[in-house]
Amino acid sequence: MSSVVYRDFQRPPKEVVDAFRELGASTVYESIGKEYRCVMDPAIKPIAPDTKLVGPALTVHCYPGDNVTVHKAMTLAKQGDVLVIAAGGQIAVMWGGLMSYQAMRQGIAGVVVDGSVRDVAEIRRMGFPVFARHVSPIGSTKLHPGSINVPVICGGVLVRPGDLIVADDDGVVVVPREIINDVLERARQREQRERENRKLYDQGKTSYEIYGFDKVFREKGVPEYPMAP
Repeated sequence: MSSVVYRDFQRPPKEVVDAFRELGASTVYESIGKEYRCVMDPAIKPIAPDTKLVGPALTVHCYPGDNVTVHKAMTLAKQGDVLVIAAGGQIAVMWGGLMSYQAMRQGIAGVVVDGSVRDVAEIRRMGFPVFARHVSPIGSTKLHPGSINVPVICGGVLVRPGDLIVADDDGVVVVPREIINDVLERARQREQRERENRKLYDQGKTSYEIYGFDKVFREKGVPEYPMAP
């Protein structure tokens, strides 16, 4: 694919993005619908525990082993953006400590890298949200421009500029931009149901009762006996 740079993209409203900050990645996943492939490879993990990242995706497609396009993308990022770096799982580093410092100064929300990062102790001390496939000391070249704000495959998932990233210790979820409002509504409803279930658990109810799972066993004809032999 020929390299191309789109300088900007349509972002979801700030109030919608802020509302997703109250939701976990698993809740958002369950609210998207099984017809969407929306969860990145679980090998892409936060470099520090208890990391939460929410924001619109600014997508970066890198030439293998080269991160010059990431530096270009940082000049285009706006406050609250998430850099989604498609690096093909390469070992050569796409992101590091100085870049994290610069990103924090710019107000970039965080980074998701299908590739490698380094200076992780430094990044952890900063508290900058970084999700990556590998940690490696191996440097990258800065000679081959890639593309910015184009559809990319990151962690096995299609990500387009303006899709919403919701990531935490459970994983990285991509919310397609055209269904963001619907997903938010379903996620809020799911949270309400879970709050109600907690009250039922406090009353001694079990998930088996609440969800009617006995029907599954009955329909499958699973025999039950009072005592194991």
